[in-house]
Amino acid sequence: MKFRRACFSYAVLLVCCSAALAQPAAQPAPAAVPYLSSGQVNSVALLGPPPAAGSEAAAADLKAVRAEQRAAHAEGTIERAEADNQASCGRVADVLHLNAGGDAALEFATHAALEASAATGAAKRYWHRARPYIVSPKVETPGGIAGGNPPGSAEARAWEYTSYPSGHSAFGTACAIVLAQMVPEQRAALFARGRSYGQSRVIIGAHFPSDIEGGRLIGTVTAAFLLQNPQFQVDLRAARAGLRQSLGLPAEPPGPTP
Repeated sequence: MKFRRACFSYAVLLVCCSAALAQPAAQPAPAAVPYLSSGQVNSVALLGPPPAAGSEAAAADLKAVRAEQRAAHAEGTIERAEADNQASCGRVADVLHLNAGGDAALEFATHAALEASAATGAAKRYWHRARPYIVSPKVETPGGIAGGNPPGSAEARAWEYTSYPSGHSAFGTACAIVLAQMVPEQRAALFARGRSYGQSRVIIGAHFPSDIEGGRLIGTVTAAFLLQNPQFQVDLRAARAGLRQSLGLPAEPPGPTP
């Protein structure tokens, strides 16, 4: 499947709204017309506030980050959590064990999931929540979580206060939902991997658990709107056919499909 060239204004919007996501090694060229209209998902209206600074809930949130980091060390999952910094649905699709092919389908899914991530931008700016490692020096930050922002720069300082909700969690959730439309036989594995992709942000100290839950909500709502978009459905059918062929599966999945 061939994607149309993006217009410059949409590319700028997508980059700005997806500030929470680190720059991946290579990003797909988005479609000329986005699947979602501006303001279609109001993340501020959809979410309650994060735990208030200094509250018992905030203290429990921070304690959960430290516990998650200790568990990751014990289980040897730090390296995977660092790798999940990449904004690619290929990370979630690793449960499909793709040997070759399927690149177009992953490009399509990544493009759609980036729109889901962008929908968290308004809430991030509204709540202006400090990230865990800003709140406590005891929180580890493996893998250089600030991405391409130079330490101490205005960009880095702004990023440090965009913890709620998690853009990565919204992205991983949307990846799982879109990929599950193509390979529903692996729905359980894809949704579990989408959750662990978001949870990786807690392991590397970039987010609190409540940030992850907020991101999952935005990713789910955004994906619901994506599924209602006629052009998305056209592109989904083409991507599904290619991915299933690369996996050696029947062209049509069992049961009803979107």
